[in-house]
Amino acid sequence: MIEIVRFDHVSMAVPELAPQVDLLERLFGFRAGERFRSEDGYLGIHLAMPGSSDIGWEVLAPSSPTSPLHRFLEGPTGPGLHHLAIRVRDIGQAAEALRVEGAQPWSGGEEGADAEPEVIYIHPRGGGHGFLYQLYEGEPGNAEPVERAADDADGHTLGIKALNHLSHAYSGCDELGDWYERLFGMETIHRSEGDGADTGFRTRVLEHATRQIRFEIIEPASAASFIQRFLERRGPGMHHATFEVADWERAVSACAYHNVPIFGERAGTTYGVPWREAFIHPRHTGGMLVQFFWQAEDGAWI
Repeated sequence: MIEIVRFDHVSMAVPELAPQVDLLERLFGFRAGERFRSEDGYLGIHLAMPGSSDIGWEVLAPSSPTSPLHRFLEGPTGPGLHHLAIRVRDIGQAAEALRVEGAQPWSGGEEGADAEPEVIYIHPRGGGHGFLYQLYEGEPGNAEPVERAADDADGHTLGIKALNHLSHAYSGCDELGDWYERLFGMETIHRSEGDGADTGFRTRVLEHATRQIRFEIIEPASAASFIQRFLERRGPGMHHATFEVADWERAVSACAYHNVPIFGERAGTTYGVPWREAFIHPRHTGGMLVQFFWQAEDGAWI
């Protein structure tokens, strides 16, 4: 098992940096921070997330026509969520844990290259089940707190309370859920067999001891499921990001204010507690499907 210190940031890749940063600031209430340029052919920026999320956000864009980031952007999984950065206690221990799982630590160069001591990756096709994970070393005492974005007083943002989870589409909840437990030391906190419809899906939700973020695994209920169509088009990988909002009407009004349509709106009651949810299509968010929800009391929606 990899000894995880913290989940550091979620990274997404888009063709152009400025429009995506503008969207994340205006609608999501993120706050832009440090910008950087990599020798590997991409530009980037770190952003702070509003609410209680103790995790950062990063946006990447190619800096030249020859940038390797174009392969992702032009491939079946791009643009959108690109990788998750995880700070580990010992990079050597993390590399060995990967080898025990039958995965070769990737250095970011050619597949199969020896892992660098400073940072390694779990390649989407080399053990990451369709998604890229970046691992780098750091002790708990050296982990800098993630700056949180101040709430937007004018109310034209979603009013995010937290990043609740990333949803990973995969053919089998048990296989991937067990992998998350063995490799990341996560705990399964919820299972659902769905609503019984062939077009639906089964779920398994996991959480780490850091309590920073959850992972939801979604498995197609049948060949007719929309998750099955997603897997056939894009392959396994992150399906959507889910945010909790503090005020439902504010979130919906913010989308309308910025001319961002929502769909799939639902309302329900769990344990007597009302909740509501909706989605924003990837074409309006830089390539990632966004789900947002409100609940009258913590712990009702899952």
